[in-house]
Amino acid sequence: MKKACSAKFRLFIALIATLAIVATTTRADEPQPKALKSAAQLVETLKGKIGAEYKIPESVPYDVLACEQRDHKIVLYKTGEDWNDPNATRWEWVPNDALGPERGKLFGHVDECKPALDRSVVLVASSGGGVAVVRVEDKKVLFFATPRGNTHSIAMLPDGNIVTASSTGAFVALFVAPDPETVGDDPETSPIVQKIELNGGHGVVWDAKRQILWALGYEYILGLEYNGNKTEPELKEVYRIPVTDTMAAGGHDFYPAPGYDAIMATGRGVAVFDPETRTVTDVCKMKSVKSISLTPEETLMIQRAAEEWWNESLLYGDANDTKVGTNSGARFYKARWFVDNEFSEPKE
Repeated sequence: MKKACSAKFRLFIALIATLAIVATTTRADEPQPKALKSAAQLVETLKGKIGAEYKIPESVPYDVLACEQRDHKIVLYKTGEDWNDPNATRWEWVPNDALGPERGKLFGHVDECKPALDRSVVLVASSGGGVAVVRVEDKKVLFFATPRGNTHSIAMLPDGNIVTASSTGAFVALFVAPDPETVGDDPETSPIVQKIELNGGHGVVWDAKRQILWALGYEYILGLEYNGNKTEPELKEVYRIPVTDTMAAGGHDFYPAPGYDAIMATGRGVAVFDPETRTVTDVCKMKSVKSISLTPEETLMIQRAAEEWWNESLLYGDANDTKVGTNSGARFYKARWFVDNEFSEPKE
């Protein structure tokens, strides 16, 4: 009897060991989440590029999405081509054409453009007070609202609801977005369902890892917890991080860097926000950086105002002010490499 029990025990142990090996092998074969680089690494990356002598790539495999304020439109340019040539425009959205002159005038001075949902839509905001979600395929407006207050940024929450930031209005606004399938050719104006005070609101970014909305203002970065209720949404302040002693003071742009667990910020200069430690680290002092963007391969693009708040060129940000592209007489404001935002929308 003892020998029989001993044999069964050994068989049981062998079975457990086999299952453990199979389980380990299966986990190794499964797709693993990408390891994100740290905020500290992003600081060093930017220090090696902004105002520095660094090698500009011969070609960049991504288009450039830009807010163009001379003609009040959003343009998607082919990188490496002459932007004065109409053939260099891959796509554009003209609010007057899409929404008519009455609504279109709310998009005077478009100041934010972000690709979202695997670049199938573009999020648009304007100092004129209008915001929209535009489907790239057919330029259909899937969401329209008028937060006003000199709107400077827009973000999409995981359920499709929308958040905006307004500077002179000094608030973050929350909206319920309609089901895209129910939106007609003349979209209704979505009302504001909640306002949160934020002086100089200039940037909003959804942090998928922490399920927090970060919002940049002149003096603070707010961390806002979202209740995840599609029809009765609510944001609640859970963090308030001072930025007045950093280069993010007077906050302007606020945008994730691909491959990093961090957000780039501009104000008096350039800084990096670490959402894990909730700290801001300075990169450099540089006036009038209206937007900043990186490709997954870490090619930099900035818009540094040459006249008031605009520039006819977008720059690689190096010591020689090498140009990504120029459209003579254009008034570019914020611009983005047309790449996925996995900080807000991680791949499964």
